[in-house]
Amino acid sequence: MSKKYKPSVKANNELKEEAVKELKAIIYKLEKGKFDDSLDKETVENIIKDIKSATEGLEYSIGTGDENVYAIAEDAKKQIKAFKKQTEQELTGRIESAADELVYTLTLWKDVTDGNAVLETEEDVKKAKVSRSRKKLDNRLNELDEIKESFSVNAKRLDKDIQAEEKDLAELEEQIIKEDNERKINEIYRKIKAVKSKIDMLSVRKSNYSACYNLLDMIYANAKEILNATDFAAEEIAKAKVLLNIGKLKQVVSEPDKAIAILKRMDKDVKEIAAKTATIDEKVFDFDKGTATVNEDALKYKEELMRKKREKEGLSESIEENVSQEVKKESKTVKENN
Repeated sequence: MSKKYKPSVKANNELKEEAVKELKAIIYKLEKGKFDDSLDKETVENIIKDIKSATEGLEYSIGTGDENVYAIAEDAKKQIKAFKKQTEQELTGRIESAADELVYTLTLWKDVTDGNAVLETEEDVKKAKVSRSRKKLDNRLNELDEIKESFSVNAKRLDKDIQAEEKDLAELEEQIIKEDNERKINEIYRKIKAVKSKIDMLSVRKSNYSACYNLLDMIYANAKEILNATDFAAEEIAKAKVLLNIGKLKQVVSEPDKAIAILKRMDKDVKEIAAKTATIDEKVFDFDKGTATVNEDALKYKEELMRKKREKEGLSESIEENVSQEVKKESKTVKENN
């Protein structure tokens, strides 16, 4: 936190006015069409409306001067800079994401000024934003669950259709076996070929739906675990965000490589976790090795127990062998007598 900043009406208004002035300049530029031609114009128009509304909300917010707004004001500066940079780039998705973050930050600032939130440190701001990101990802997770379940439903539906076709095929095959008329045999055979083609086509589609379901189910399970285990960890939230790229996952049937790329990313993360776990184990074992000295008496005691165990096992084996031999003798005697 800046050593110069102390909450007051004047200090808080200065921070607010500085941000609002820069935001209005960006809005003016966008309204005049001064942004990359590759950006979707309709999306930019919606962004202008959202930022203008958030800017006005902040501008007309009135605090008591006791609110510590420095942390959120500093974060807003970064968001404004990031958004401004995206207006000069050519990716609509990026500017949309930057605008979403900026609008949320301005809304948080207004909440702090209005006394509806307390975000005095950078960590407070980060937690608030991660909490919001987590809620959004929970919604995405639910959406992914619906998508993958739709594949399961379609696979089951097709399985019923395939069973019905297989039943028809069995009937046609019975008919062709019993038929003697050559013309009718040809007609039945044509029907059989048509049904087989239909079964093949439905089977391919069913396999596709099943494969998509399995792929999405793995991604869903991993993303769900990350969100369940995460407690305001921005890095883990970012991983879940990569996995829950709903736009790509919706296209899994037509463009499976996009979902496979997410799966590969997931596999990489799992391997990294495994490597970290191995390192932890290694350090723990090294620690144990360095602090534990085996007592000589304990070793002798262990050796004596092992000797007794071997003797006992040897005796047991000897008894079993004798019993086995006796059984064989009795069996042989019975056979000879018969």
